[in-house]
Amino acid sequence: MSRKLMGFNANQLVRLVATLALVGMVWYFVSNNGDMSIPSQGRIRESTNVVSSDEKKSVDSKMKHIEDNTIMPLMEDQEAKVELGRASWKYFHTLLARFPDKPTKAEREKLSTFVQLYAELYPCGECSYHFVKLLDKYPPQTSSRTAAALWGCHVHNIVNDYLKKPEYDCSTILEDYDCGCGDGPVDGGKVTVEKEGRQHG
Repeated sequence: MSRKLMGFNANQLVRLVATLALVGMVWYFVSNNGDMSIPSQGRIRESTNVVSSDEKKSVDSKMKHIEDNTIMPLMEDQEAKVELGRASWKYFHTLLARFPDKPTKAEREKLSTFVQLYAELYPCGECSYHFVKLLDKYPPQTSSRTAAALWGCHVHNIVNDYLKKPEYDCSTILEDYDCGCGDGPVDGGKVTVEKEGRQHG
């Protein structure tokens, strides 16, 4: 079979399918009221209630910059942003907790690409902008299931800190997000330095 299909190469088709899967899964989890705290970055807009004209111009300028540098539009509805965030974090952590213990190079590349696309196509433009910046500073760790899950938890805790929310205990991340969708449990027990050391993640 040709490496091109309807003008798309194999990599473009993989990205397109991953994007469509992401959108479908986000909507699924949104409709099922997912857990965890939110990636809402609405602090800038919330702080504009009692501000000077210069401060408002500065905030408007920042929001315009964000809007110009994201694919998705800004999300004004805070309630929708909260629901989306909870569902997205649940999906994100479940995905990382199900990643292979010993991924191939191709699987590692696919996870990195998927996480980057997940951030770029996140339905809240402001959240997407901040998530992409976070990935620039803390790129996905894909050497093992444990490395990926701990990285995701660390990134989530950075968002929690920004939002002044409590830190999540990352030592239970694998068991907390074992969706029960496999043949058995996902490496039960707490994550420890010793376990992570053995996996070289």
